[in-house]
Amino acid sequence: MSAATTNKDNGMKYAVPLTLAFILAACTSAPPPSAPDASGAATPSTENDTCGASMYAALIGQPISGKGVPGTSRLTRHILPGTQVTMDYVAQRMNIEADAGGTITRINCG
Repeated sequence: MSAATTNKDNGMKYAVPLTLAFILAACTSAPPPSAPDASGAATPSTENDTCGASMYAALIGQPISGKGVPGTSRLTRHILPGTQVTMDYVAQRMNIEADAGGTITRINCG
């Protein structure tokens, strides 16, 4: 058996498991989105509440500048219409989304 054939066989030996690993990684699911409540506002999901957003569910419908609303920090961000945010997912980061009037419409992790 030549050296070229041996190298080709070794490459094929790793190609299939690597391909399967990439396929399985692509099939992993993202955390479920918040579900809208009766008023249409999205309440935090407690299933994947990695940032503690469910503790602030009562703030939905309140002013984003109101009492009890966590201020912005590295792990808390206020998102109003037109706010530029990164699209990276950080499980420990809480997003507090508000409408143009400054009323909180959604609180989630990410």
